[in-house]
Order: sequence, then C-alpha cells, then structure tokens
Amino acid sequence: LLQNIVIQECLARLRERLQCALNNNPPDLDYLEYIVTQERAFINAMENVALPNDICEALHQLSSLLDLRNKPPPSISVVRSLGPHGRFRLQVTEDHLQSLFHLGLPATCVADILGVSRRTIYRRMQEYNMSVRSLYSTMTDDALDNEVRAIKSRLPHAGYQIVKGCLEAEGHHVQWTRLKASMHRVDTEGILSRMTSMGCVVRRKYCVQGPHFLQHIDTNHKLIRYNMVIFGGIDGYSRKIMYLNAGSNNTASTALQFFLDGVRRFGWPYKVRGDQGVENVSIAQTMFTVRGTGHGSFISGKSVHNQRIERLWRDVWTGVTHVYYDVLHSLEEDGSLDISDNLHLFCAQYTFLPRLKADLAKFSAGWNDHPIRTEGFLTPNQLWELGMLLHPIREPETFEEDGIQIEDIDWESSGLSHNSANTGITVPEMECPLKTEEIETLRLAIDPLSHSSSFGRDIYLTTLAH
Repeated sequence: LLQNIVIQECLARLRERLQCALNNNPPDLDYLEYIVTQERAFINAMENVALPNDICEALHQLSSLLDLRNKPPPSISVVRSLGPHGRFRLQVTEDHLQSLFHLGLPATCVADILGVSRRTIYRRMQEYNMSVRSLYSTMTDDALDNEVRAIKSRLPHAGYQIVKGCLEAEGHHVQWTRLKASMHRVDTEGILSRMTSMGCVVRRKYCVQGPHFLQHIDTNHKLIRYNMVIFGGIDGYSRKIMYLNAGSNNTASTALQFFLDGVRRFGWPYKVRGDQGVENVSIAQTMFTVRGTGHGSFISGKSVHNQRIERLWRDVWTGVTHVYYDVLHSLEEDGSLDISDNLHLFCAQYTFLPRLKADLAKFSAGWNDHPIRTEGFLTPNQLWELGMLLHPIREPETFEEDGIQIEDIDWESSGLSHNSANTGITVPEMECPLKTEEIETLRLAIDPLSHSSSFGRDIYLTTLAH
C-alpha cells in the first residue's frame, strides 16, 4: 500500500512539472530538459519503487529528442561537377552591399556576414564603383568644429565615443582622426578633465543570446528632489536604448507608458529584468500577460545587480543629469528656488522637464550610434541589426495595447513578490498652482525649449517672474 502511494505521488509530481513547462508560449525547452533529467535521476535513485515501464520509456524517448537539439546536423556529401571556370561566383547585389556599409560596418565584418574573404568584398566594391572613403562626410574642419561645439553645448561632459555617436545620429560619418582633432580644438580643457577623473570599474562577464532576449529597466532618482524621475530600458545584448524619458512622478502607469513606447518602436522583449519597486508592477503584469509565467518573463532583483542599466545611468549622469543637478542646486543656493513652494516647483518642471526630455532623446540617439570598444568598436545599432539577423526572437501574438487584459498573477511562481510591489520611492503629487487660462497664457509667452546660454536657468527666472 505504501509503495502504491509513493508511485502515485511521483506520477502526480511528474505530471505537474511537465504541464508547467509545456504551458509556456513558446515552450521553455531548456527548462523541460532540466525537468526530464532531474526526474530520471530521481526515478533511478528509488531502488524499492518501480514506476510503470511505459512512463520510464516515454521519459527516455523525450530525453533523446531533447538531446538532438544540441547535436550538429548530419553531414551531407554532395557530388558536384565543376566547369572549367572554377568556383561559382558570389551573388551579392549592389543594394545589399550598400545597405551593409551604410550601417557603418567595416569590410571585415561585412565579409564575415556574407561568409567570404575580405578580398572578395573589395573586388565587388570595385566592380560596383563603391568606396568606403566616399561614405565619410566631406564637411570642412570649421563646420565639424561647429557641430562638435553644438553637441558639447547640450552634453558638456560627453567624450569621444558619445560625440561620435551624436554625429552619426545626425548623419555625419566622420573619421576618428578628424573627430579627435576637432575635440582637441573645441574642448581641450574638457579632455584633460576627463582624463584626470577616469576610473576603472571591474564588472562581471555578461552574456545573453541576442536582441530582445533580455531587457533591463530601472528608474533614476538623481533629480527626485525636484519631482523629476528618469525612466530607462536597455537591451542586454546590443546595449541599444529601448526608451529613455523623464516624468514628474514615479507611478506604475508612467513607467508602463514609457515601456510601451519602446515596444511600439522595437517590439516585445522576451524577458525583462528590474527591481522590486512599485513603479515596475504594471510592467511585470503586462509581461506575464504577454509572455506568460513560469520562465522568467519578469526577473526581479536588486538594482545594483542590473549591470547594463547601471552602466547606462553612469553615462546619463555624466552627459545629461549632472548639468540639471548643478543648475537646480545653484538656483536653490541663490534663493531663487524653494522646493517647499508649489509655484517654484511648477516653474522648475515647466522649464526643465521638457529640456530634460529633449536632451535625453539626443543622448539616446548618440548612445545608440557610439562605438563600443569591447565589441570590436561596433555600435549598439549595428549590434542590434546583426543580432536580429542571426538570433531573432519570435514576437508574441498581436496585442492591442488598449485591449490587454491584466489577469490575476500567481505572484509566488512569477519571480516577483507581490508584497514587495508596495516598496520603493514615491514622488508626492503636486497640485498645479495656476488656472487653465494662466497656463495657456504662459505657454504662449514662454517656450521652455528656446535657446538658453545657461542651460535653462534664465528661462526659469523669466517663468517665475511672469
């Protein structure tokens, strides 16, 4: 009798675990393989309990099928009659070759993608009258200096890589030698300052399958004193920024809105990693609805272990946030900004929030086109495009965003604690001190995005005095 009870318990456990693995869409085959291996070892360890032979045989066959995924395909011998002219000619169109070079890829990388030698690529370029040199910008040194100066006025702490990325985003493909010479002419003091303040951070080795497989999200609170919060998401494989925006609150609805902005542009990620703050609850629920539970659709953990997004925040601080932090603190020190006064906070948000949003958008464009030393100086955009060709992730079934029904989530099996959803930093809601007519008059009188030589300080003072 006891033996029959043990057998029934084992079969119930096996059925439940297999159903959990197969209910995911798509099925998590790695998890399924792990379950089968574990259950077979468990069955073999039970000397006095014999499960039905058909169950053991089915598990053995399933294990064999899963093992086939890791075996190379069988080799096929082909007998081919060659003509008198040697190997067949590589068929690559001029448009295809131009599209690869317009991504900014070097000839070596293009050759690897097409599976030919670099010399073959050079021959095709010669036949099509193509030249890598012709892809570079022909602007004069004075024009280049003006472009670099304009970028430095927006991002005063940006270095070589980010400035090159911003130039690429604006359509200027410039050689490294010309860019460095221009930076030395325009920003000599800044170069020396960055050289003396550089630090070395040792990070763990990071590896992920491809684009969209894992997206890192987080919120940045450097400006939370002034009711301004930055929301960001970055692709773990390519480091491409999926979204980077700012809001006046830290609510879950705002975080979800920015996340869905990234989804509209680039598609759904397979998994998302974030912390256990209140602002991520709606994103977690949406991911569980779209991708399912049980295979880590949303992975929660400490922000300090969210490596990709934490590295991004460092450059956002250096390139963007640091400027606003200094300006707002200087206004406080001068007595021009009192954070306990709703009118002062409203004027600060009216002035600096649109400027912050615009600078974050420009920073994102520059970041996505900046070369990464550890990736062979490929840019996030290039890594994204190559990864999408080599490791595509299947999109889920079409969802109308307004029609997504957030179901009740089994929080214990989802990886995110429901109780922890109530933790995090809450930004207090601020009542608008102006009437509707006064706001319209202010918008007609003062444009917060107009030119400012003091990073918006003069516009804030004008708004406050209006």
